[in-house]
Amino acid sequence: MEIETSRFGALTIPEEHILLFNAGLIGFNQHTRYALLGDERGIGYQWLQSLDDGNLAFVVVQPGLIKADYHIEIQDDALHEIEFQEGDEVVVLSIVTVPPNEPEKATANLQGPLVINSSRARGKQIILNESFPIRYALIPEKQDVAHGAETPSQATVNS
Repeated sequence: MEIETSRFGALTIPEEHILLFNAGLIGFNQHTRYALLGDERGIGYQWLQSLDDGNLAFVVVQPGLIKADYHIEIQDDALHEIEFQEGDEVVVLSIVTVPPNEPEKATANLQGPLVINSSRARGKQIILNESFPIRYALIPEKQDVAHGAETPSQATVNS
């Protein structure tokens, strides 16, 4: 598939790399096809580019990279929607918000993570019952540099 994007110009996305979010994302229900664009610098941030609208893209990050104790349980209904089967690889991502001209105030949504079945290219945004913040500061005022730098997100498959 070919798409013209506002951030990356023309992109060719192989069909097997198209992520399908049947219900879309919260506030963007009509956008169901996305591509995850890798981070060439290796700092953990990626882009989730809509393939339905070349102007729509989200910065995403694995929440465990910014909050070491982030752990969620994925419920059966979400697993069904992403077509999970034993042995599939599931990735959890959080959408990052960067206020205009204030990157130091960037936050990640830990309450509504994206759950992606990489093996089947299916995703779903879920809302957690746990009390995680919607706006978790990426650069806390007093950040403990020794913690959370290399820990991947953890998810428990409820089956």
